[in-house]
Amino acid sequence: EESEAETQEAAPTESETRTQSTLTVFQSNKRLKSEVWKEYIPIGDREDGKKMGRCMHCQKKFCIEISHGTSAVTRHLEICPMRAGNSEVAKKYDPKVDRDMVSEIIIYHDLPFKYVEYEKVRARDKYLNPDCHHICRQTAGADVLKRYEMEKVKLKKIFADHKGRVCFTADMWSARTTMRSYICLTAHYIDDSWRLHNKILAFCDFEAPHTGDEIATKVLDSLKEWGLEQKVFSFTLDNATSNTSMLGILKNRLQLANKLPCDGKFLHVRCSAHILNLIVKEGLLLIGGLLESIRNSVKFVKATRARIDSFAAYSNSLGIDSKAGLSLDVPTRWNSTYLMLARALKYRKAFASLHLCDRNYKTLPSEVEWERGEKLCDLLKPFNTITTYFSGVKYPTANIYFMQVWKIELLLKKYSVCDDIDVKLMALKMKTKFAKYWDEYSIVLAMGAVLDPRFKTLILKSAYDKLDPSTSEKKVEVVKKNLKLLYEEYKTKPWTSSTSSTKLTPLELLTESPLEDDSDLDFFELERSAKLDSNNTKSSLDLYLEEPRLEFGAFADIEVLSYWKNSGHRHGDLSALASDLLSIPITTVAAESAFSVGGRVLNPYRSRLLPETVQALLCTRNWLRGFAEFDGDIDDYFDEEKDISTNVTSSSSV
Repeated sequence: EESEAETQEAAPTESETRTQSTLTVFQSNKRLKSEVWKEYIPIGDREDGKKMGRCMHCQKKFCIEISHGTSAVTRHLEICPMRAGNSEVAKKYDPKVDRDMVSEIIIYHDLPFKYVEYEKVRARDKYLNPDCHHICRQTAGADVLKRYEMEKVKLKKIFADHKGRVCFTADMWSARTTMRSYICLTAHYIDDSWRLHNKILAFCDFEAPHTGDEIATKVLDSLKEWGLEQKVFSFTLDNATSNTSMLGILKNRLQLANKLPCDGKFLHVRCSAHILNLIVKEGLLLIGGLLESIRNSVKFVKATRARIDSFAAYSNSLGIDSKAGLSLDVPTRWNSTYLMLARALKYRKAFASLHLCDRNYKTLPSEVEWERGEKLCDLLKPFNTITTYFSGVKYPTANIYFMQVWKIELLLKKYSVCDDIDVKLMALKMKTKFAKYWDEYSIVLAMGAVLDPRFKTLILKSAYDKLDPSTSEKKVEVVKKNLKLLYEEYKTKPWTSSTSSTKLTPLELLTESPLEDDSDLDFFELERSAKLDSNNTKSSLDLYLEEPRLEFGAFADIEVLSYWKNSGHRHGDLSALASDLLSIPITTVAAESAFSVGGRVLNPYRSRLLPETVQALLCTRNWLRGFAEFDGDIDDYFDEEKDISTNVTSSSSV
């Protein structure tokens, strides 16, 4: 037994065996005597007869002929990533870092927790590092929750240090499979560098009843949890009745501690995209018969593969580019109806050919209907462009709102007096709906346009003149009056802009007193004294409005945030107001984006995820990645949750 133990203790390691084998081979070749060859293993001859060897650490191949010298192989050993001793290159494996990276991969790419148990993933991990420690899906889920809490602490600190106010959007979303509802609250703010940020603060379970009081309580609890109840500037919401009730209750509760500027006068902002959707849908009700004929025609073509091929052949024979094929609309998106109409008009002659060759096709629109469709398509095209602008741009700043709504009103005014009776009736019906929601443009968002250096009040006046010269002056004065009211409150309240900087400007360096108590040398103190003797000193707002505006031709592509970043120091305390006003979201696109991701997280295979896990996944994904597009595969989710068969859908109950 002692003899066997001694034999086992003396057994060489694999590395020692390889080294000994290498030495034996190289010793037989007396010309290769350098110590460097001890770390290379001969592997035979090349076709040209030269001997080859590979690095015993990383397996890279080299020629080991004496005529090639040792410079190359020596340099390789110095940087070989697998060689012990190259500490700067080959980092020691840290299982904690590995787990942190895995949790980030799951969050960032919408992967299921089961990802860590995939056979080939584990095989690859072992290939890359034999020392890696595999974890189970339960551990992966726990790591995600830890990462959520860690990122939440970081974001809370950012909000605590943020000196300006924060704007919010809120909406509700329901999963039909689980009968569970979620409320999404997003925050929008501009940081010290004048960058616009959008963060999901809550995506939490919300049980019935969904009354205004219950929603207000849930929102206020979230605001208090994040320490933002005293930094609220506005809420952008759709037109659901519960929203109006909720905001009234929330406004009263926040006003108890005097926490809203101007007593909450500018708290409620209506979602522009939602209002535009309601306006256009009102007009589409008048052309239901035409749309039904086109919709049935598209359905007929797309019913079978044979019909699709035949229709493509007709199109090609008529010289119609068929790359962009027919599309069918969906009830919840009016612009999908516009796209269906626009594409069908392109294939007008192909439908006529189909009617001649296929007796089963019986829903061909008449020539009168096609001509009416072309006119209606011309009417709807600019609305589609504006809808895309509102919803396609991720988060447009508040300055773009005014001109887009003005364009809509101008178009409706034009078409409501046109000669075509169908278009005229449709425009009049849409105009009535427009007046219900936008008869008076949102004042707070119009103020955002004034803070665009290319607009100011001059462009607002010209725009109002185009609509009704008799009321333009009054409307501009209303905007100016409210802007001054808000500005004066910003001057008197102890709110400091998030864009203020601790770095001294050249003017501050010039006027800074060299002695702390020497007020006679303080230029700013002299200025304040002068103001007491004169009422003619103009405010930063007055000076901004009196400055010449920037010309559109020269500054068409200017970003308004870049302007305030570079020129904000000239406008003093007005920059604090600009920072908050320009961060107001004009739509609830942020919440809709969250629901889009939520539908993939709570897909039929994962609908049993706990609400806390859903919130952790969605919020942390947003904090790490923003509102990026989903790039995963929906079929990769939990196998154990495949007993759910109904898709998750959304509804705008808030």
